[in-house]
Amino acid sequence: MLDAFSLPAEPFNGTWVNCVSNNLISILMNRDKSFAYAPCMAQAQFHLHVVEDDDGQEAAAAHEEGVLLLDVARGLDFSSVLDFQTRSLEANDSVHVAIKELLRSGYYVFVDLDRFHYPSGVDAEKQHQIHPAFLYGYDEQARSYLLIEDCLQPSKMEPYALPYDCFERALAAAQTSSLLVTRIKAQEEAAFFSRCTKELICANLQTLLREERKPFKTDHAGNTLLSTTYGLSAIKQFAESLEPRLLGMSPAQFQRKAVAIKNPYFFRKSTVHLPLILQKQSWVNERECEQLQGEYKTLCQQWELFGNALIKFYYKSYYSKGRGSTPAHQREVESLQELLVGLYEKEKQAASFTLELLTCPVAGT
Repeated sequence: MLDAFSLPAEPFNGTWVNCVSNNLISILMNRDKSFAYAPCMAQAQFHLHVVEDDDGQEAAAAHEEGVLLLDVARGLDFSSVLDFQTRSLEANDSVHVAIKELLRSGYYVFVDLDRFHYPSGVDAEKQHQIHPAFLYGYDEQARSYLLIEDCLQPSKMEPYALPYDCFERALAAAQTSSLLVTRIKAQEEAAFFSRCTKELICANLQTLLREERKPFKTDHAGNTLLSTTYGLSAIKQFAESLEPRLLGMSPAQFQRKAVAIKNPYFFRKSTVHLPLILQKQSWVNERECEQLQGEYKTLCQQWELFGNALIKFYYKSYYSKGRGSTPAHQREVESLQELLVGLYEKEKQAASFTLELLTCPVAGT
């Protein structure tokens, strides 16, 4: 067996989508740097969890765990360019042998691990966090797997060495029974971008604008404990209940969950490039492209401003006893709420305007 082996991979930090998508992009960028723009094509949806009984135990746990923050989820379909397979882990087989054979066969490996057992990172020996770890190699001398992880700084991908003994504990704690493996399909890189059709972009915009509510967590009797509001109205709903949702968390949990606060910014950071793609396809003209870029850049800047202001507000409020009763505190709350309501209006306008342009004939090209 080789002393060390690794497949090509480098951290992708152009924008944050989610840990799996960012690592898939890191694989694909080794073949084609244009995959840095893949997040433009993600399907996005703002969402907000809602406690059905705000006086119960579920409410207290949800506040403390930080699951009640405004978030935006994005999904990317890479099945046209990557071959995905699930491999079962047999109890009597050596997991290490299986993983190393897969890596040497050209397969990157995703495996659920509990980051509580990592030797370092924000969750190490502090918080049980089951997470799809990305393995691209191993080093026999160091007795470690080579990973790309965001365990040191949330939403920042970095190379990470995970010792075999820590891996074994993390695997056992996660009770993992299978691996997800993937490799690039031969000569299929262009297939992903050929899917960038007007219909796909319109469908993404319609998803962003769609309003719905679904159960998120139920009890044994089937009663809904947590539900989820999807759509731009989640932004206004978060504004209305901003203070109790934010200040019910401990600083440790806030640090872990604060990435959710920045997700709208990461979403808009990636879409700044979308108008250029639309113009390249002749779906909008130069003037419309400039107008869209201006709106998207403004949204990106304002979501960044909001995220930074909210983080600052949290720490000032948490560590200043009695601050909630002061006029200055209330003004800060109102300022954040006004910013959110303004962002709701701008998000609705930008998505609706883009959809209108794509469903009307292009003039002036």
